[in-house]
Amino acid sequence: MNHRARLNFLLFAACVVTVAVARLLPPRDETRPHYEFIPERQMSQDVAYDSFASNPNFPDQLTLRTPPAGTIARGQLPLHYEATPVDAVRAGEELKNPYSAEDSARWERGSVVFANFCQVCHGPAGFGNAPVTQRGFPQPSSLMGERALAMKDGQMFHVVTFGQGNMPAHAAQLSRADRWSVILHVRLLQKAHAPQLEPSSSPLRLQDVAIRFKENCAACHGDDGTGNVIRKVLPLIPDFTSLAWQTAQTDVAIVNQIDYGALPLMPSFHNKLPPRQILELAVYVRTFTQRQAAAPGLPGIPGSPATPAALPPAAHITAEDVYRTYCFACHDSNGRGNNAIRVAMKDLPDFTGSAWQKSRSEADLARSILEGKGKFMLPMKDKLGSVDVEKMVALVRTFEGGQQIVAVEGPKAPGPATPIVDDGAAPASPPRLPDVNPPPVAVGNEPPQAPSAEVASRIRVGAGIFRQYCIVCHGADGTGSILRAQMPPIPDFTNPTWQMQHTDPKLAVSIMDGKGTLMPANRGRITEAQAHDLVAYLRSFGPRTLRKTGPVSESEFEKSFRELEQRWNELDREMHKTEPQKKSN
Repeated sequence: MNHRARLNFLLFAACVVTVAVARLLPPRDETRPHYEFIPERQMSQDVAYDSFASNPNFPDQLTLRTPPAGTIARGQLPLHYEATPVDAVRAGEELKNPYSAEDSARWERGSVVFANFCQVCHGPAGFGNAPVTQRGFPQPSSLMGERALAMKDGQMFHVVTFGQGNMPAHAAQLSRADRWSVILHVRLLQKAHAPQLEPSSSPLRLQDVAIRFKENCAACHGDDGTGNVIRKVLPLIPDFTSLAWQTAQTDVAIVNQIDYGALPLMPSFHNKLPPRQILELAVYVRTFTQRQAAAPGLPGIPGSPATPAALPPAAHITAEDVYRTYCFACHDSNGRGNNAIRVAMKDLPDFTGSAWQKSRSEADLARSILEGKGKFMLPMKDKLGSVDVEKMVALVRTFEGGQQIVAVEGPKAPGPATPIVDDGAAPASPPRLPDVNPPPVAVGNEPPQAPSAEVASRIRVGAGIFRQYCIVCHGADGTGSILRAQMPPIPDFTNPTWQMQHTDPKLAVSIMDGKGTLMPANRGRITEAQAHDLVAYLRSFGPRTLRKTGPVSESEFEKSFRELEQRWNELDREMHKTEPQKKSN
């Protein structure tokens, strides 16, 4: 055998041995990479220990190591302060919050951080009355106290970072951005809940309040308060010049609606305006019945008619909110349709029926919602977008089988605390009172006589019934303009002639037993007393505006504001007194 043949034989034998050995070895785990002989590269494949897992590589068995003295984590800035009260005061002078209260993403993040890290001790409103105080822990300082109110943002940041007294340091748990964000939330809590033991003494200028109304409210309600600028888009927007609306609202109710909003379209100004400015706007809303509705603003106040605004963003509006606002009166809470209305609307569908559901595709339902259908189903294309229509179609589908119920009362408007209850509201069914005579008609600038306290109480009850059963057809302004094209006979409650032609008993009979082919009967839905309350509310539409000779004076506005401020502060203190009792129960 020559040298070449011997070499080939050896190579062949080596291949056979390699294959045999490879077959005898266990199969390789394909999920793991090949072994690398370079040590630095192999380190990337070593076992990674969790932060709080036991680690055998260190004598103390701890994986999470204390950073070496003087080092700064990557992406972090140094904080040259010591954990002392002196440096806390110095931080208050030198550090400023990089985020503003207008940064909604930051204060929303701050509310989440507060709920996760601070609420357990300080309580949801910051009064220091959280459940931990009932478990033997020392009561923390109230964030509504004078010391916290006077503390600057930088000093509060130092306390959150390094701790103080019983307050532990939170630098390890919270990033710098989160610490500044939670301070924004604390400031909003203080703005909303800090007790005002004495009425504010700063000067009140009516012109400033009018400008604030123009900046925050006129886009929807108009400079004249009628809401006409977007009534075609939002048919349920109130008319502040209407005696019916003004009488149906107490001062506290107006404050609550500005402060916490009113679903589904009225936004909350709780985190946008301080309490004083909200009270000022509530008093300003009252002035619309004391001046000419045609005036663009108070004399001497600069302003121009507001331009029509687009429909407010519907991202926060649920399908249930839309259903309560636009669909409930006809389709009822269970989707079967109001039997009383069915007498006039023969084609009113029953959403619970499987046959009806199967006969309509998603496209059919979306088209009916957007474009309307038949004589009574109004188009919603000006109120809903494509995403909202999909949600409404999905909601309609849930009624099949009769299991879905949309509650009449929706969730409360978002806010950091429970709104103050309107103690001026009337009971659901007050004692029967004499009928309200047709209201006098305003002649020139002669104001009609304002309703008595008893009648005003009945009007408030009637307003609630009207919103539940009547507003879809007759509209928030009582003119019936929403459905006049489909229902020409629908009355205009603001028409003095119509008011004079209908007596109270006649109106009550129409409400209870219906009228013609379109007005449904409400017997069984409301009581006789509630029908007369509703009549009182319809009467309040008569004089469409209360007018007063001359502009509203600064002194009158100031007096109204001080009275409301004093009453509001009293209610606020009473609410905070009862809050610890509720938590303990």
